[in-house]
Amino acid sequence: MSFDPNRIAIEYYFGDLQYWKLPGIAANALEEGFDGASIRRLAGLANLGRGGIREDDIRPSEVDSAFCEMGVDAPIAEEKARLVLAIESANKAVHGPSNVFDEATYIRIHLCHLSEPPETLRRIVNLSKESMNAPPSQWNRIETDLKDAFAEFLVGQKA
Repeated sequence: MSFDPNRIAIEYYFGDLQYWKLPGIAANALEEGFDGASIRRLAGLANLGRGGIREDDIRPSEVDSAFCEMGVDAPIAEEKARLVLAIESANKAVHGPSNVFDEATYIRIHLCHLSEPPETLRRIVNLSKESMNAPPSQWNRIETDLKDAFAEFLVGQKA
């Protein structure tokens, strides 16, 4: 897997990347040819390891700077990170390798935190909720509706 600073930043700003992984990521960034004072400082913490590093050893502004040194337009708003992750999920549902029910559940539970979804994801989330208690006789219809909802979502993101 190639080193993708933008994808790593999306995970970090959405909250899916634990702080203790940042020093190792910074060390990888140096190996990939990225450089900067913040990257070097974070990479220097890698020797402490998971057990020796504390969350307050890493300042959020330094993480932002390190990502900027890697060419990322950081910081990334959580809503924007959610949208990127939702687009990835929709692509998996529409173009494989995942199924629409799994991806809809991922969006409803993980990306929207079982809360009110943004308007762009509302149809997918509502269909996911509907599928939870639907009788088997409704699964084909819901699957078709989810495929349509994912496709519409993706079209809306290209506009």
